[in-house]
Amino acid sequence: MAGFVIIKTMIKKILIVDNSTHKKCDRCSQFHRHFNPKTSVIHSADRALPKNVEAYSHIILTGSADSVNELSRVYARLRPFILRVKKAGIPMLGICYGFQAIAAALSDVEAIDHYQHAEIGWTKIYTTKQSTLFKGVPKSFYALENHTSSVRYLPEELIKTAESQRRYIQAFEHQSKPIFGVQFHPEATSYRGLQMVSRGLKRRAPLSWFTGISKPASFNPEIPEKIIRNFYNSTKQKPS
Repeated sequence: MAGFVIIKTMIKKILIVDNSTHKKCDRCSQFHRHFNPKTSVIHSADRALPKNVEAYSHIILTGSADSVNELSRVYARLRPFILRVKKAGIPMLGICYGFQAIAAALSDVEAIDHYQHAEIGWTKIYTTKQSTLFKGVPKSFYALENHTSSVRYLPEELIKTAESQRRYIQAFEHQSKPIFGVQFHPEATSYRGLQMVSRGLKRRAPLSWFTGISKPASFNPEIPEKIIRNFYNSTKQKPS
């Protein structure tokens, strides 16, 4: 009887780069709370980021209490990593701090404003261009935000795909690579949103920073989840 050769194929994981500065990955499970992809988590503050990005199918850069600037140890590790991922053509999504880190890595840290354009709470988002992330998503919707830095401008290779009521850049998509970013938090639950607002109020953040203290009646949690699913459905493109 002829023998059989069993070929094992490696199932690639989704890599979540946890950029939190204190408690590790208290938000990472929220990226896939309604389904169960294989994931790997690396805490960027105390671990080197992988050089072999080809081992992963998709990469997510989380938010952080850190700031994207020349003194940031987290950003110093992220910048070369972002450039490796871009070269390899692996789908990458930056959220909040991750969104800002991608914009800075592909231009410079001067692209980031600090403590000038804060947004906390439920914010109305307006899509401005068609995007892979917003396929099947309404042209306007509410999302949760908690940031005290924002992207001032984008490099030419990144296209703005959404903005907020204050006209701030809320999302981008790369012209030719599967690279995406959102300033808001599509992974955040309604409970997490209440925590964000409560924390901001306790810290006595200026009331002008709050875009929505109470959850809007029209907030639809299925829309942020759809955005994350759209990212997971994006595919790798050939490196250039």
